[in-house]
Amino acid sequence: MKIRTKFIIALILVIILPAIGTTLLTKTVFSQDIKIFNALDTYYDIFNHFSDSSIQFEQFLEDYKDSPESILSDDFIERAESQIDSRYLYIEIYQGGTLYQSTYDETLAFHSIVENWIYHYRPDHYPKSSYTIESTSFRTPNDQLIEVKLIVNGQRLRLSYQTFEGIFLFLYAGLNIVFLSILLSWISNPIKRSLRKLTLTTNEIGKGNLDLPLEYNENDDFEPLAKSIEKMRQSLKNSLEQQQILEIEKKEMIANISHDLRTPITSIRGYVQGLKDGVARDEKTKAEYFDTIASKTYMIESLVNDLSVISKYDQNGMHLNFQTVNLRYFLLDCVDELNKDVAAVGGNIILTFIIKDVTVMADPEKLMRVFRNIIENAIKYRSDKALEIIILVNQDDDGILINVSDNGIGIPASDLEKIFNRFYRSDKSRNLNIKGNGIGLSICKDIILAHGGKISASNNSEDGLTLSIRLNSRHQGLSKPQVKDEEMETHK
Repeated sequence: MKIRTKFIIALILVIILPAIGTTLLTKTVFSQDIKIFNALDTYYDIFNHFSDSSIQFEQFLEDYKDSPESILSDDFIERAESQIDSRYLYIEIYQGGTLYQSTYDETLAFHSIVENWIYHYRPDHYPKSSYTIESTSFRTPNDQLIEVKLIVNGQRLRLSYQTFEGIFLFLYAGLNIVFLSILLSWISNPIKRSLRKLTLTTNEIGKGNLDLPLEYNENDDFEPLAKSIEKMRQSLKNSLEQQQILEIEKKEMIANISHDLRTPITSIRGYVQGLKDGVARDEKTKAEYFDTIASKTYMIESLVNDLSVISKYDQNGMHLNFQTVNLRYFLLDCVDELNKDVAAVGGNIILTFIIKDVTVMADPEKLMRVFRNIIENAIKYRSDKALEIIILVNQDDDGILINVSDNGIGIPASDLEKIFNRFYRSDKSRNLNIKGNGIGLSICKDIILAHGGKISASNNSEDGLTLSIRLNSRHQGLSKPQVKDEEMETHK
């Protein structure tokens, strides 16, 4: 429950419950059951009592209609006091207009400690006052007028009301404190519980323990904060795990760079030393030495260039110059440029379109680098067969699908997910005479992801590897893929 809702409920209850409880206590319990607080009758109760007493007084005087002279006897006073048992009423008897007898007592009797305290510690004592609620006249046989009055003791009545008011306010304040304490506990305990959970988690995060999840099932105002803290914890944990992975990759990268640089540098040093020592005596041998040195230098240059590209992407991010690219013309240009390298090793590229007139939003330069790296990778890892590379372009509801398949040596199925990692090479021992550094496909992945696409690898049913690239398309013509025989076009 929300804290605001709890405060509204608490405010209502702290007003209503003490009032109800105080009224019940003063009217029902203290005024009837506990006699030391018998002054706590309300005005409503008192005047109901006066009405009943007045009726009783009239009925009592009916017995004296035939003998009114008996009213002047002491027996009448005793009987009257027993009939009219009220601390607020007294009786006065007048004979011929003169006060003959009264049950009024000058001494103010206190029926409780509270009454005594209120009366004696107020700055002004209550003045004497009275008023008549019942008066009956009789004529004696000797024609003498006797008048009997039932009178309310105003001083006593005022004192009782003040006593009731004081006790009521005292009980109301006390019950307010009790109910307020209970309600504050009802409000504060969940808050304390929530804060304990949040504090525990934040302290653990501060200590570096990111494995303790925040289990928060309180439906209150702290729930969004708890979700934010849990999200922060998971984000920090993921960042730490990613950082650990990057540290491992960094160490592997340094080791791989050292290996990939050491091998050509050692070869260059050996061939240079051979030239200096005169090992290569004829021009043919010297030419072979220089060709080897140039080849190894090219390997170092290629590695440095790839490292420079990766460093640039990592530091500044990849900046793409998006353009509307006609995929057919773009791939035709790619094939024309790259087919020279493939043909140099006795291979061929086949470009097949199952769709027509499709465009993509892409950076042509970066996308060209993707296909160049893929083709170079196919050339490096070709088998003894004549190299054949098939580029198949199709379209479905998810976008453009470009499959680049070769008939090379392929890779183990367990390593398919690793070939896009930096410095990964399927020849773990690195003893194959392949001029690769394991960076090319990782650059392809970075570029395709920056385009909002996906790239994956799979082994062919027979030999070789297929790289699948998926890009978002901009349709020009076909609203959905239509595969028909007359729409298939192949370029060699």
